[in-house]
Amino acid sequence: MPEPSTAQPAAKCPVMMQGRKHCGREPIDDQGLCICHSEKPDKDTAAFQREIKAMLARKDYDFIWFVFPGDADFRDTVFDGPVLFAGATFQGAADFGGAMFQGGADFGWATFQGEARFIKTTFQGGASFYRARFQGWADFGWATFQGEARFSGHEDYWVFSRQADAYFRWARFHQPEKAVFQHVSLGRTQFLGTDVRQVDFTDVEWARRSGGRFAVWDELAPDEAKDYALIGKLYRQLKHNYEEQRDPITAGDFHFGEMEMRRLEKPPKNALVRFLKRYLSAIALYRWISGYGEDYIQALACIVGVLLAFSVVFAYIPLFALQPDSSAAASESMRGLGSRLVYSAMCFLLRGDRPLQPVYPPGYYWSVAEGVIGPPLIAMFILALNRRFKR
Repeated sequence: MPEPSTAQPAAKCPVMMQGRKHCGREPIDDQGLCICHSEKPDKDTAAFQREIKAMLARKDYDFIWFVFPGDADFRDTVFDGPVLFAGATFQGAADFGGAMFQGGADFGWATFQGEARFIKTTFQGGASFYRARFQGWADFGWATFQGEARFSGHEDYWVFSRQADAYFRWARFHQPEKAVFQHVSLGRTQFLGTDVRQVDFTDVEWARRSGGRFAVWDELAPDEAKDYALIGKLYRQLKHNYEEQRDPITAGDFHFGEMEMRRLEKPPKNALVRFLKRYLSAIALYRWISGYGEDYIQALACIVGVLLAFSVVFAYIPLFALQPDSSAAASESMRGLGSRLVYSAMCFLLRGDRPLQPVYPPGYYWSVAEGVIGPPLIAMFILALNRRFKR
């Protein structure tokens, strides 16, 4: 709240308005502030509402530093000129549902202490929420931004709350290259159905899945029914954005999310088939082995695990026992786990010059199985390594 220009109560409210003019309304508190600007908790709400209606009637849209007690209802209001809510405080719910801003709308430094509703609101001019603060949930569902849209905070001053949800579901950005989300917490924000291609996301906080990767709240929110196809489309658009920004790490996280939605979408009705699709299908194995080509360390761990598992079987299960090849001289060096590990690696790499051979048919089939598993694992490791450092 701006301070009056003098320490003593002024004859008229001294708050500076648009055009470098003082407010000039009659003061009602010890600071010399009027009913519109005073933070006095017991100010006359009815008188305040009458003043707002009078301003709308004369098309005066200068609400700079206004303090709105209780709920502010601007539903379906048509603002046919520039609107200034800069520095305003909404102590209750602020409802702009269905409103139309034909000129610019400035909500810079505004504080929304309660719910903020901009459902189906149309911003024909620019919409600025520079350093605005939403302490409750905010809903911009089905809103239309025909010009610039700016949601920009500060490194220590984030726009949306980390504890309350924000919604941009089915919003429309007619000029997405002029839509900016900067220093904004999007950890609980949903964009389902909104085309976010070309939207500028700079230094924003996304939600994170349990493994630490970035994710969208549309996927992680505790809703029972999710449209995995639409969420996958959102991930695909965000991946494209971050690839254009040369941010491979974030782009990789959203690629992971896109593939997760492919794995989960269109679940079969049969429980067994659904389990197989989600956990044992080709795309599921792609996830477990290399994180959809995004985790080369995970792929390397799978390779090491397979080599050790096959080696242990060759070394300690008699049915899979090995013996020296007829052309190789038997020695103590061919009897331990180490020799079985070497044999396992040669099977894994499809090497034919193996110094050991299976004694029984199960050992032979076990060797063939490792040869079948090996090349795909190597390919996934190389792919993940390449994607990690090439982007």
